[in-house]
Amino acid sequence: MIALFALLALGGLMHAARSFALGPDQPGGTELAFGFLLLAAYFSGKIFNKLGLPKLTGYIAAGIVVGPQVLGLVPKAMTGQLKLVGGVATAILALQAGAELNLRAVKPLLRVVRRISTYAVFGTMVVLTFTLLAIRPLIPFLAALPDAHAAAVAASLAIALTAQSPAVVMALLGETRAEGILSRTILTLVVVADLAVIISYGVASASATAVIGGNVDVTAAVGGIAWEVGGSIGVGLFIGLILGQFLLYVGRGVGLFTIMVCLVVAEIGAAVHLDPLIIALTAGLFVENVSRADAKDLLRHFEAASLPVYLVFFALAGAKLDLHALAALAVPVAIIVATRATSFFIGCRMATGGPDVEPVVRRMAWLGLVPQAGLALALAELVRRTFPSFGDAAFALVVGVVATNEMIAPVVLRIGLMRSGEAGRRAAAEVGSH
Repeated sequence: MIALFALLALGGLMHAARSFALGPDQPGGTELAFGFLLLAAYFSGKIFNKLGLPKLTGYIAAGIVVGPQVLGLVPKAMTGQLKLVGGVATAILALQAGAELNLRAVKPLLRVVRRISTYAVFGTMVVLTFTLLAIRPLIPFLAALPDAHAAAVAASLAIALTAQSPAVVMALLGETRAEGILSRTILTLVVVADLAVIISYGVASASATAVIGGNVDVTAAVGGIAWEVGGSIGVGLFIGLILGQFLLYVGRGVGLFTIMVCLVVAEIGAAVHLDPLIIALTAGLFVENVSRADAKDLLRHFEAASLPVYLVFFALAGAKLDLHALAALAVPVAIIVATRATSFFIGCRMATGGPDVEPVVRRMAWLGLVPQAGLALALAELVRRTFPSFGDAAFALVVGVVATNEMIAPVVLRIGLMRSGEAGRRAAAEVGSH
């Protein structure tokens, strides 16, 4: 109840502040929007969590309600002024994904994970590409594009729609205290899958931009893609080296320093045609697997510092959502959600048919691929910025799929973990070790 009253009070204060303002472009408007979205998302997340729903859903719902589509407390001009938040949040998510993957620790699982990634993850990218082209008449912005342009955009969207959520999986594993071969396989799988999605999206997005821009010079197009991917990896290694040295020899203010690095990566990287996702991902992998620094220190110190960025980022995703476009895309969203889950299921069953795979992994590993959250929204924001002529409609399509999976998939995965027999084993192991 306290959270609800606080949320209502914030809405009243924001309305009063706006009533005395000259307009959304007044001095301090950006700071006002950031602060209001931060607090509104925070209290909405608490309310949704009390109802047994993910906090992330509350963040997005807060943005929808206070945004220009409903109450208009944060108008479109104010959301546009906060576009920097999206770039920083994207870099943070990629940095975390890289820093969470220890290649030595997951080596025993890599054979199974590699097969599942090939059949289920890359296979789903292909399936969703053809699905988007098949239902093209139901998606106005795709139907309006020439065939070659539509194919390039469909491939980029399919990769974005394939993205998983290590954060949701880790949260559910922690909540259920699950431990075992299924839990370890799922966690490794979703991190590896997100790395594959990030790199694949960088290549596909650069290719789509070249096709739509009319760049028929194959050599120039390949050179541009090579620069965007290879150059991003090179810069990412340098950033990883800096972060590692900072952790080893400074160790203070790690959170704020890392946020500053993500800010620089987001702004300068895009300006010189490098991919902030690949840069941050490579930096995280370097810190965890090459540097002598402890990547866990990096994640622990900047988690609190990055929380305000997360809250505002997800609230902005809701505020920018075009509800009319989303309503028009309800049928395609339902088709994509069903196709995506089915493709993961079939791909996992194909990949785990050998005798070296535990039956519980064969039955349930696909459930870990279905949840979506931050990375998919970050990629949706990149789609909006990369294709401005139809970005809002593409953003609505991706967010519609993510929102549906955010509501359904965590519940299904939790049931799967409970039925696997691994729930509670972590607590039992901890007791036995003392």
